[in-house]
Amino acid sequence: MKAFFGTFTNKVDAKGRVSVPAPFRAVIQARGLTSIAVYPALFGPYLEGAGFDRFEDLQKQISDSFVPAPGNEDAELIMGELREFPLDSEGRVVLPDEFLAKANLQGQAVFYGQGPRFEIWEPAALEALKEAKRARVAAATLARRGNT
Repeated sequence: MKAFFGTFTNKVDAKGRVSVPAPFRAVIQARGLTSIAVYPALFGPYLEGAGFDRFEDLQKQISDSFVPAPGNEDAELIMGELREFPLDSEGRVVLPDEFLAKANLQGQAVFYGQGPRFEIWEPAALEALKEAKRARVAAATLARRGNT
């Protein structure tokens, strides 16, 4: 299965429209889909997305009962916030105001490939995250070298 990879920055217009990167659209279209599914991330100031097919198994984790039952609360949170956005003829989607606010998207959005899914970030926030990750990887690499 094709994966979402790479980093792409696209403009967000005043109506909340943003172009889904062509390589990401190719992944979606290869799966026979015409939309993306997006939800506000549970633990950060960004959005998470994929093809809607990724969420079909997640749905099975939620109890279908009239009586509350212990379940998969993360699945419940995701499914409660998940929205499907059809791609228009130019490969754009319209993100609602609450999604734009969650990720602080004003003018630009960065699509950040993560294999089976992608993230949508405000550019400076993503760069800060990547710098922190680079620092952790460098520290771990140096620690391993020191232990050999």
